[in-house]
Amino acid sequence: MSHTTRITRALLALILLLLAGCTGEEQQEKHIIVLWHAFTGVESQALQALTDQFNADNVLDIVLLTEYQQDIITKISSATIEHRPDLVILWPKDLQAYITAGLIGTTPNFAPAIRRERADLLPMAEALYSVNDTMLALPMGLATYMLYYNVDWLSDLVYMPETATWEDFRQTVCAATNPSGGQVGLGLPANASSLLSLLTSGGAEIVGADGFYNFADNAGQQTALLLNETLGTCGVVYNDVDDGIGRLSHSSMAMLVESSLRLNDIDQAVIAGRNFKLGVSALPGPAGPGPTLWYGPGMVIVAPEGDRRDAALSVLGWFFSTEAQAMWSANTDYLPVRRSLIESRLQIEGLKAVEMSLLQMTLSAADQATWVAWPRFTDNMACRASLLRGLLSIGEGVTTPGAYIDTAVTACNTGVKP
Repeated sequence: MSHTTRITRALLALILLLLAGCTGEEQQEKHIIVLWHAFTGVESQALQALTDQFNADNVLDIVLLTEYQQDIITKISSATIEHRPDLVILWPKDLQAYITAGLIGTTPNFAPAIRRERADLLPMAEALYSVNDTMLALPMGLATYMLYYNVDWLSDLVYMPETATWEDFRQTVCAATNPSGGQVGLGLPANASSLLSLLTSGGAEIVGADGFYNFADNAGQQTALLLNETLGTCGVVYNDVDDGIGRLSHSSMAMLVESSLRLNDIDQAVIAGRNFKLGVSALPGPAGPGPTLWYGPGMVIVAPEGDRRDAALSVLGWFFSTEAQAMWSANTDYLPVRRSLIESRLQIEGLKAVEMSLLQMTLSAADQATWVAWPRFTDNMACRASLLRGLLSIGEGVTTPGAYIDTAVTACNTGVKP
């Protein structure tokens, strides 16, 4: 723990003591619960707003402090128990490190508020932080990769995303491509997530029953072949994260694969650009829309057993409340992890068509079990680099695209610890 953090806690404790003295009344001891996170920007602001709300509303004599930290797992591992935080924001890729280091103090099931309303948790959210059917952290929000498209343009090409197969997709992408006119059918951001999402929609088994990556199966090989045919002549893989959005919004790109977190950015860019009708859907698969790959942040308890852990469980339970979940989703671009909140939002009058489609896609994935939880072992640099190399190579129209998928599986499995 940093020197600044120790001073912050000491000052807060002094203020609470002074307040107790000023009132002249005996007060219960305040439990100071510390939450570490690595959020910046909108997410950091939203988390602080939730912290302020909790401190204003709770009657449990708990004070929640939210602190930004870098390299959290290393700091926790090297700190004494009394100098560790009580709660931490993490990602699926971080979970194994916490398990291996023995840092997870308890499970969210011990929070009465979560245990009472556990059935409202969407299955893909629960799976993100579950190991052997035990949820080790509370999911905070959901996001997925999906297809954004120019409805007017694709209507002319008779493309129907709700039923389109991989082959329909390939033909339409190429039909929309016109190099001399500066038009391209498909855009993909140059990151490992793009390829992993497309392999998922193609039906590849991302993680096998033994816990190891298995996306080089027959479905993965077929997906690589189709992407090779499509990207080689009709698509583009770009490095600038805003390049695809800019090209889509100005009608020089027909379809774009991007995260649902960019929905509002893309919608506003389209309005400011050519102002066409924007559509969103799940990525296509061999026989229609394929499975979707879901991810999002979570919150884990690292507090030691005793009063600190009990207080941390109370805080964790509050973050699962409808109030906290609705507030977090409204102030960020994450979807709520609670089904009831998704259903309630769908009833809002005047809801944008693109948001309605995303919400319906979320419920459909949950009901039909057409979802895949983001794999826990993506922290392996060799894995990410190999997936990216595969995407870039396939985009160049290589002769054996499946070989790059085989290589990526091998690289990703080096970091797996079932």
